[in-house]
Amino acid sequence: MNTGIILAGGIGSRFGADKPKQYCKILGKEMILYSIDAFKSAKKIDDFIVVLDKEQFEKGEIASKYNVKTVLGGSSRNASFKNALDYIAKNYPTCEKIVENNAACPMITSEVLDKYMSFLDEYDYVETAFKITDALGAYDKRDCDREDFYLIQAPDAYRFKLLYKYFDSESPLCHPAQQLPKSTKGYQYFDYGANYKVTYPYDLEIVEILMKNKK
Repeated sequence: MNTGIILAGGIGSRFGADKPKQYCKILGKEMILYSIDAFKSAKKIDDFIVVLDKEQFEKGEIASKYNVKTVLGGSSRNASFKNALDYIAKNYPTCEKIVENNAACPMITSEVLDKYMSFLDEYDYVETAFKITDALGAYDKRDCDREDFYLIQAPDAYRFKLLYKYFDSESPLCHPAQQLPKSTKGYQYFDYGANYKVTYPYDLEIVEILMKNKK
């Protein structure tokens, strides 16, 4: 069995709106719904869950409005992710693969989700990666070769039992794959050019332009 996770429990402190950014609208549609629709349409995902903050979870509005299973998030991204993993371990004991997306990344498609699940036939994890095209600096040294680094965004996918064994919600590392043993086999997918994470209000306009051009 393959399971999906949508992380939607953030409060969006940098976004500065009167509500979390995942509930702001893009082309007339709540941002979170783009992820929900993609997960519902994916052929290689059997079921998925949406992780929410306490207020939204207790309201039950997202669960009823979009007909999805919801899970209570935690005080941090890692804590929310751990709650999702615990839920999967308990409710989907035969789960083999998982893929997660941040609700703030609305460019997600079912084709990308299915592609990541296919990658897991050969790899232990898959991460969305981007080359660094600007100069790269470091606080503790002058020389810093950007070719030694890359940027990571959601979505990312994992062999479930492997990740569940090693994931620690108390870890200072913010990307789950960084907690896996160095012996694990990972794949960096550099061809997801249309991905974009909404962080600030002006990002909504950028995503709308990207979506219009994509059609």
